[in-house]
Amino acid sequence: MIKLITSAFILPILICCTTENGKGQQKVAQVNQQKAGTLPATIKKADSHDEEEFRKLFKSLTESLKKKNVNNVAPLLNFPFYTSHKEAANGLGAASDAISTTEFNRYKTAIFNADVMRLLPLCKEDNLSEIDDKTDEIYYRSLKKLTDPGSKMYEAYMQYPETNTQAESYFGFVFGKVNGKFKTLSTYAKWPVK
Repeated sequence: MIKLITSAFILPILICCTTENGKGQQKVAQVNQQKAGTLPATIKKADSHDEEEFRKLFKSLTESLKKKNVNNVAPLLNFPFYTSHKEAANGLGAASDAISTTEFNRYKTAIFNADVMRLLPLCKEDNLSEIDDKTDEIYYRSLKKLTDPGSKMYEAYMQYPETNTQAESYFGFVFGKVNGKFKTLSTYAKWPVK
């Protein structure tokens, strides 16, 4: 009887403390996070405040687009706002084609074109990601230089079929904290803004 009680008490402790089981628990936690509607990337508790701020900004952005009010979007952008990237042999190059606050009115319909206006408000969790702090991608590293030290960056990426063709198109927006506030840092798409 004592062996049974001891086994019932010690066995769960041993199971929880094994390295292999810890990995399984982490995976289950990630799956549960995804089901609960959080970003797919594992987010540490210290970083959860960044995620909350990002989600507030993203909601403001998508709500403005739903209402077709592009003028309300300007305060949600960080200027200079980057609208493209340079070409690099191994992927996306550094962020480029920056526009200033005064240029926003000239380019706002190209940035927030009909596809962006229609699709970004429908963005699902699968389209959102946290950018790895240790990424080798030049594009994200160039944008990381704009953000507050230790803060996270996030991305909304959407791929979709082009109208009346067999081709696919895409766009992405990158978000980060600048001077203590989350902002939209850049966009990139199949077709250039400038």
